[in-house]
Amino acid sequence: MNLVRRERIGPLCRRAGGGEERRGRGANRTAVKAWFLLGPGQLELREVPEPDAEPQAAVVRVRAVCICGSDAECFAGTHPLPNYPRLPGHEFSGEVASVGADWQGAPVGTRVAVDPALACERCYACRRGRHNCCAEVSIAGVHRPGAMAEYVLCRASQLHPIPDSMSYETAAVVETLSIGAQAVRRAEVQPDDRVVVLGAGPIGLCCVLMSRHSQGRVLVSEPLPWRRRLAADFGAEVCVDPHSESLADAVAEFTAGEGANVVIDATGETSAAQSALALVGSAGRVVVLSLSEKPMQVQPWQLVRQELTILGSRLTLSDFGGLIALALSRTAVFEKMITQRYPMEEAEQAFRAVRDRAEGLVKVAILPAG
Repeated sequence: MNLVRRERIGPLCRRAGGGEERRGRGANRTAVKAWFLLGPGQLELREVPEPDAEPQAAVVRVRAVCICGSDAECFAGTHPLPNYPRLPGHEFSGEVASVGADWQGAPVGTRVAVDPALACERCYACRRGRHNCCAEVSIAGVHRPGAMAEYVLCRASQLHPIPDSMSYETAAVVETLSIGAQAVRRAEVQPDDRVVVLGAGPIGLCCVLMSRHSQGRVLVSEPLPWRRRLAADFGAEVCVDPHSESLADAVAEFTAGEGANVVIDATGETSAAQSALALVGSAGRVVVLSLSEKPMQVQPWQLVRQELTILGSRLTLSDFGGLIALALSRTAVFEKMITQRYPMEEAEQAFRAVRDRAEGLVKVAILPAG
């Protein structure tokens, strides 16, 4: 598995439970469990050595890890940027189990939500303060080993303490919330803006919540009834089934005929991103979260006449601490979003449920034992 940056493993780490323990490359280390995605539909549970804390890193014991839509697409073989083999898992939480000799972050025993991304700090995007679209970004579970394991290696910048009152499951979906926060940030949602969110999966739901947090008014388009009900809990004012209702008519009524000020495509499907252009009004913004390889067609006359802004959105620049506080204040709805929970040994079953869009499913959490 390719790493963007590699550093020599340090010989010293501090362990929870007292003292220091020397552990070099040749030292015997405890075997821990980890799931590897070898190819489409091919997951394998392996025993691997427990990660050794590098000098400026910490080993985090994973307490909850969620399956993202992109994880499910890689499992299904439909992701446009496949990367096999990989140890997946980028939406997770846990506690600091051990730290390196030069660690300057959260102490051992701290409960944390984790930002999976590391930036190079050198490229143009990083120099502009846009670390989320770093040219050499390294994401846990994609470019380096992820959290579908009992332990994972992290940097101090990734770890954000959570209160004892927050469950590990809710903490794991703070990363999902951060994606919605970035999309709404990119859209520059203002008070009373009419926002249309296409899709009420986990990211769409977080776009709804963050739009409402910015005092926008939200219409959601979602064909699955249980997700429409949850969208209302997250703050959607209008929920439309696009298979049985005219979405265009619903948006026209919602916006008094002006068209949406903001349309966020959270479906991951090119057809939805294309339909966003028919729903947005003059001076509107369209935010695309899809990684589809299919082209999206834009008529130059519409782009110019309406002076539209079409934006991509990736990862996040949001303050994780603020998002943790927001998620804690809305614990009830986030607990509803996690609809299935599996022990680590049943992760393959969990992946199949997400891939097959099982009845009632919104978000799946995998909970390592202990």
